[in-house]
Amino acid sequence: MIARHGSRMALYSFILLSIVMWFFLKDIQTQWSNVPPPPSKQRAASLFLGDVQFAYRANSLMLQNLGYGLANDLSFDHYDYTKLKQWFFLQDFLDPVSDTTPFLAAYYYGAVDDKARMTYIVDYLSHVGQRPVKEKWRWLARAVFLARYEMEDMDKALALSYLLAGNKNPDLADWAKQMPAFVLAGQGKPRAAYEIMLNMLISEAEKLHPNELYFIKDYICLELLPDIPEEPVPPFCNSIKK
Repeated sequence: MIARHGSRMALYSFILLSIVMWFFLKDIQTQWSNVPPPPSKQRAASLFLGDVQFAYRANSLMLQNLGYGLANDLSFDHYDYTKLKQWFFLQDFLDPVSDTTPFLAAYYYGAVDDKARMTYIVDYLSHVGQRPVKEKWRWLARAVFLARYEMEDMDKALALSYLLAGNKNPDLADWAKQMPAFVLAGQGKPRAAYEIMLNMLISEAEKLHPNELYFIKDYICLELLPDIPEEPVPPFCNSIKK
């Protein structure tokens, strides 16, 4: 009887303590600890029993869900992009072929509305995009786009566009080779853009698809020449419809 009474008292005390604790702790929420520091390259795989691909996939999942589960949604302005960039390059070390991390950087974390943070994304994508394998050059093209339209840094966009045009990938698209001309035109330098496009037309005409050939002529005649009236109009412009 005494034991049963003691058990009830213990139960009631526990319930009462739980209620008291709830009133004290109900307003406490999970705190955002921000992006964790990445491990060193030497430790990255060892944390997953030496399985490099397991490490890459686990890190990718973490980066994809980083910051979820908080009581309040946080914008990318709260993320430490310095550490994110370190994670990106760690992932590039673990798997230089996969496009998972470049995709996350370009189209997920690249949505940040902050030019300083965007620099980290552009630096990473330009590094990955210079690798002449698969279609990595597309990440460099994305870096050019972000530098030009999001960072509004035309000098950086131009420098990256020349890297893109000089990529040795045999599958590099023709429009990627023309990227410096597009950026130069955006800088208000139509003559420099005209020279690039005209030289491509002269040197690459036999290799270009007819549609690409027509595009270059169209761009020269309708977009560039109106801004350089002193330049003689090439004969091929006569066949371009205005």
